[in-house]
Amino acid sequence: MKNNVENQEKKKFYKNAGFYFLVIYACLTVAFITQAFMVNIVPMKFLIPIVVVLVLLFAGMWYFQMNGKVNKINKVLGKVAIVVLSILLGVGNWYLFSTDTAFSKITNKDDVSVVSVVVMKNSPIKDMSDLKGQRLGIINLGDTSTQEKALNDITSDLGSEPTTVKYNSYKDFGDDLYDEKVDAILLDEGSRGMFEDNHADFNLRTRVVKQYTYKIESKDISKNVNVTTKPFNIYITGIDTYGSISTKSRSDVNMIVSVNPKTHQILMTGIPRDFYVPQTCQNNQLDKLTHTGIFGVDCTINTMENFMDIDLNYYARVNFSSVVDIVDALGGITVNSPFAFTAYTNHSVHIKKGENHLNGEQTLGFVRERYGLSDGDRERSRNQMRVVEAMINKAISPAIITNYTSIMNAVSGSFQTNMSQSEITSLIKMQLDDMSKWDIKQIQVSGQGATMWTPANGFNAYVMVPNDACVENAKKLIEKIDSGEMITDEDIAYQNELVAQAG
Repeated sequence: MKNNVENQEKKKFYKNAGFYFLVIYACLTVAFITQAFMVNIVPMKFLIPIVVVLVLLFAGMWYFQMNGKVNKINKVLGKVAIVVLSILLGVGNWYLFSTDTAFSKITNKDDVSVVSVVVMKNSPIKDMSDLKGQRLGIINLGDTSTQEKALNDITSDLGSEPTTVKYNSYKDFGDDLYDEKVDAILLDEGSRGMFEDNHADFNLRTRVVKQYTYKIESKDISKNVNVTTKPFNIYITGIDTYGSISTKSRSDVNMIVSVNPKTHQILMTGIPRDFYVPQTCQNNQLDKLTHTGIFGVDCTINTMENFMDIDLNYYARVNFSSVVDIVDALGGITVNSPFAFTAYTNHSVHIKKGENHLNGEQTLGFVRERYGLSDGDRERSRNQMRVVEAMINKAISPAIITNYTSIMNAVSGSFQTNMSQSEITSLIKMQLDDMSKWDIKQIQVSGQGATMWTPANGFNAYVMVPNDACVENAKKLIEKIDSGEMITDEDIAYQNELVAQAG
């Protein structure tokens, strides 16, 4: 008799629809708690109460569904509550999953090099078999390891080694292809922009026969610190390409962001792309700073560490696609421009003097413009810092909540850093913990325009020769951030005077 009663109760237990509601709710709750601890961006003072509330809610839902003394109306209301809570947990789980995925992608340190076999449009070479016995131009600058891989693959495709001609400058590289002194060239796509000075129609007059793609693990050049207690420097490098963020290309945006998490002050130091500096990847020859990017981000970092005599703890790399995607995901940004102008690269972008609410494409036009500005590249550097500040302010505002998943998706494919995931999450936890405002200051270094020899180009080109007084004072201000001192408005005004005097 007793066994029959137990069997009937057991049957009722599995026939109770509320039990299955509870199973789904329990799975979502466990998944949320597990992900919350794994992603580790929520401060404990918030996370522990959240976990306690979720456990108590589950206990309450269990009582309403599984207690035989609860009437039908309350059971139905309980099921409705479970559905609502499950939806909220599902959204929360998706947010946490998106965050973890984004962090994994932006901390991926692999570089991608795309190497193309390029010929003139009217060349009889249609496929790789036509290259046999022809002359192939190759560049002899910087790290040529990827080029060697491509040459090995070409040898495999042809069945024999190609006849190669080596070049030490991009001018001669392009000239000889145009003059048919070589039949094809082997071009790292990251350096395609190097042809714009002497071969502005390069993209129109040439075509790609075949491309080879290689994934290369970047060197670990980070200098790790406890980013929630110690000052650190991040180098922001913006490469001049669309598409994959991991592509090597010229460094057209150059900025040192010095952060003191204790004083909540950030100093952004803009550096002109044409700064004429000794480059570690070119045997310390003087060349434009922008050219370091074609040798890899480690060349840019090492060069600027030597030049500024500071440690650059981390880097963040963005490209043209990054600007568009991230700003659009943020819902646009508001930038204050001291000048009105129309962007040279995009004539539909009209900037007015004063506040401008910009979408992604408009922001890209804003940060790329230099020809329509009286102070040229110097003002472009200032505009780039204005945009970074606007993006930071928007990202730490409540507006981020409504666009959170869009921002995570944009960042995951448009931004790359050598900060570890734990360092990024600890910074986010710190910000969520106290929600303090940040005092953001901007300076730049400058110099005198000149025409000088640029080894990567292989000809004399416009450069900016650094002004020593301007650079030395900028170093002192970065050191103030590193030592825990506060940068004052007077400090900024003095640096601005030095920039004005520099030319």
